[in-house]
Amino acid sequence: DTAKSKNSKVKKILSVISSIAAIIVIVFSLNIYQDNRRMDKLFETYYTPLEYDSQLMSRGKENISPELASAMESYQKEDYATALQKFEAIPNVDENYLIYKAICLLETEQEEEAIALLEKLVANGEGTEYHQQACWYLALAYLCNHEDEKVVDFLENINVNNSDWDSLINLIEK
Repeated sequence: DTAKSKNSKVKKILSVISSIAAIIVIVFSLNIYQDNRRMDKLFETYYTPLEYDSQLMSRGKENISPELASAMESYQKEDYATALQKFEAIPNVDENYLIYKAICLLETEQEEEAIALLEKLVANGEGTEYHQQACWYLALAYLCNHEDEKVVDFLENINVNNSDWDSLINLIEK
């Protein structure tokens, strides 16, 4: 009888431990879910695709290829999946156009690839025409990917006086 009693106590203890563990998992999951929803909402608030710069082609050193012109035409029509396919078919895309490819990646929910491309553009420095935009879209890509610490660290380490950036940092840190 003592074996049954001991076995029953062990089962009760395990049941209590399992219940507590389940509650902790649920609370933790809900917290992550709420944070992710908050970041998604911030992303939706601050994100708009980069407006097509029709002057970019005329500022280029030489004429752009028909393939690149076609990719930009699809981008302008907001057909981001087609534009992305066209960008990917071009072996060497001029760096000033890569920001548009990154936007296509964000629009087609390929955040990791967008982040990698935007990090490369930002690392190339302010020599590119769209450096500041690349910084902004990189921060938004981090946000879309639910990496709020990276957003804050990144934006705080860039010496740009921009009220949108400051307000985004403040909202994330709340």
